[in-house]
Amino acid sequence: MKFLISNDDGVYAPGLLALYQALSTIGEVTVVAPNNEQSGCASALSISTPLYMHQLDSGFVVVNGSPADCIYLALHELYRHTRFDCVITGINSGANLGQDVMFSGTFGAALTAQLFGIPAIATSLVGGGVKGKVQEQASHYRIAADEIVKLLTETPILDICKNLPYHVLNVNIPDVDSANDIRGRKITSLGHSQIARPVHHMVDPRGRDAYWLSLRKRQHEMPLDSSPEPLLSQQVVLDAAGTASVPEMTDYRAITAGYVSLSPVRLHHTPAASLDKLSELAL
Repeated sequence: MKFLISNDDGVYAPGLLALYQALSTIGEVTVVAPNNEQSGCASALSISTPLYMHQLDSGFVVVNGSPADCIYLALHELYRHTRFDCVITGINSGANLGQDVMFSGTFGAALTAQLFGIPAIATSLVGGGVKGKVQEQASHYRIAADEIVKLLTETPILDICKNLPYHVLNVNIPDVDSANDIRGRKITSLGHSQIARPVHHMVDPRGRDAYWLSLRKRQHEMPLDSSPEPLLSQQVVLDAAGTASVPEMTDYRAITAGYVSLSPVRLHHTPAASLDKLSELAL
């Protein structure tokens, strides 16, 4: 298998290295990643400034652009003669759950691949990015990377993704000390959680107003009296056209219960019901 990988944490991020090392055990891996952190840039493309690339001693290709830029450039120029079996992005430092996927550069890069017909998987390690004063241990990323390899080798997920056009598989993996602490995998829908404080206002040293945007969620992602246990047996059902019925378990619930969350996210789609509703308008 041939994999193209990228991320939004930058080419030196431990999650990218762990993903590269794990995938290299089952296939040929090409890395094209941003030269610095690009979190929150979604699927932004640099169309008003030129892109530059260079190759590190490791063989990784570095680009002065967004994650979507990296995938776009790789597919259409740098490796235009290579047929990749899958684009995998991450492993993101911190969760990409619920509505966060719309802002995530990790997800945005995977989306860019899917728009050009390449099966795409966005991966994240749910640990909050930075815990206290230290980031997740490298061993935690290795556990997450091994879970991705197991997903690809133990299940037909890649074949299913190939038959689901305009879908990105959004994968979140619990941040644990041992692989034995992961209870399994669950197909989930995207949840929704309130942002605790969307904008932080401050005054800089020169007395100017400054604003820091935040996606940090409230402490409890789901009601305290809600238990994920009754929903653990719910599975997604795919019909012949690849349409998925919405599972009752959300990504938040699955992660809270200790499961790897697999959320199929469909894009580039106009629901027929919405067209019918809007067609009733007198325009």
